[in-house]
Amino acid sequence: MHIERCFVPGLAHTSYIVVSGNEAAVVDPERNVDGYLAYLAGNGLQLRYIFLTHLHADFVAGHAELSNRSGAPILVSETAPATFPHGDLKDGDRITVGSVQVEVMATPGHSPDSICLCLFESDVPVALFSGDTLFAGDVGRPDLRDREVGARETAAMLYDSLFNKLLRLPQELKVYPGHGAGSLCGRQISSAPFTTIGQEAETNWALQLTDRARFVEAMVANLPERPLYFARSVAINLRGAPSFSDLPAIPHLRLSEFNAVKQQGATILDVRPGALFGSRHAVGSLNIGIANPWFAVWSGFFVNPDLPIALVVGYETDARQARLELARIGFDQVAGFVTADDLDETEAISQTKAHDFLASLETPQRPVIVDVRSASEWRQDHLEDSINIPLPQLLRRIGELSKEVHLAVLCGAGYRSSIAVSLLKAEGFERLSNVTGGMQAVRGASCW
Repeated sequence: MHIERCFVPGLAHTSYIVVSGNEAAVVDPERNVDGYLAYLAGNGLQLRYIFLTHLHADFVAGHAELSNRSGAPILVSETAPATFPHGDLKDGDRITVGSVQVEVMATPGHSPDSICLCLFESDVPVALFSGDTLFAGDVGRPDLRDREVGARETAAMLYDSLFNKLLRLPQELKVYPGHGAGSLCGRQISSAPFTTIGQEAETNWALQLTDRARFVEAMVANLPERPLYFARSVAINLRGAPSFSDLPAIPHLRLSEFNAVKQQGATILDVRPGALFGSRHAVGSLNIGIANPWFAVWSGFFVNPDLPIALVVGYETDARQARLELARIGFDQVAGFVTADDLDETEAISQTKAHDFLASLETPQRPVIVDVRSASEWRQDHLEDSINIPLPQLLRRIGELSKEVHLAVLCGAGYRSSIAVSLLKAEGFERLSNVTGGMQAVRGASCW
C-alpha cells in the first residue's frame, strides 16, 4: 500500500490517493482534479472510489468532476444531504481497494456528517484518514454547519467521536488529517504531515479536556473568524461543483470592456504586490496579492460571490493562478483581466517605510495607528496607542475610524495592511499610509 499526500497551500487542504496493487481511491479531492488523473494515468492505476469525509465548508471539492472523468463512484456518509449521484456509507462499512480494506467510522462533530476512514491490511489497522475531526495538534471546530445543528450540540458529538472512538484506536496508528497549519477549520493545527493517535492523546490541547462540559465550552469559545463563503461552499459541495476544466479561458479585456464591467458593479481585484498596487491602481479596486498563499482565504472574506470579478495583474500567468485559487472557493465569475499597464484612471496610496513611520510618531502630525493583525498577535506586542481591528472585522468596525485624521495601517509583514488600505480607500478614506514590512520591519528599525 502507498499513500500519496496532495497539499494546497493557503487553504492548507490535504487530500490523499490510496494505492494498493493497480487500484486506487481518492480522499477529499480539491477542485482542480487534473493532478489526480495524471498521477493515476502515470502509474497505471484504476480509480475505484472517491471518498468525502464530510461536505466541506472551507473549499469547493472536485468530487463531481473527478467522478465524471474517471467513472469512479463518490461515497459519503449516509447522513450527508448530498444531491449529486453517490453511494451512502454507514458506520462499520468496509470497502475494498486492492488488498486494503477501508472501514468507515461515523465521527460527527466538526460537521453532522463527518466520517473518518481507517485502513486495514490483513485485518491490522495501518492508517486513519481523520478528515476535519482530528488534526495534528488540534481538533475540528464545531460551528461551520450551525445552520443545521447548533455548535454546542456538534461539540458534544465531537467529544464522543474523539474520546469514545478515535482515542480507542491503537496508539501507534498513523493519522492523516484533512488540513495543516493555517486552516480556519481549527485553531492550533500543526504543520506536521501526519501524526499518531498516541502523539495526539499526549500532546493535543483539546484532548487534555477529558471532562465533557469543559470540552464543549472550550470548543465554542474564541473561535476564529469564518469567511462568508463557507456556507456557500457547503451548498456547492452538496450538489457537486461544475467542472473546473470546463470553465472558459479568461479573456484579456480591452480597456473599454474593463470599464464597462466596472460600471456594472464588478469587483476590481488587483492581485499585484502591495507596493505596486500602492503606487498606481484602478480607482475603487481591492488589493489581494496572488503571491501570498492566503490569497483565496482573504478573497473569500472580501470579494462578493454574487458579482463579476475583473482582475488587474502584472502578468497573464497571475490571471490564470488567480482563476484557480478563486475556483477553489467556488468563485467562478471571473469576467476577464487587464494588466496594470492597461489602466487609464488611477490613484495611489502612500507606502511608508518603517523608519519613516517611526519618525512620524515623534511629530505633531502623529498618525493614528491601525493594527490589523489578529487580537492574539496584537497582545503579544504592539505599538503604544495603536488601535487593533483584526482585518476580518475591518468593514463592520469602520465606524470606529475617522476620515479626518491620517491613518497609518500595519500588520505583520505588510500584506494584510495593503488589503486594509485598499478597503479603506474604497470607502472614502483619503489620509492613508501603508506601513511596508509591517511589525517585522518596525522591530528591525527600532529597539522599542
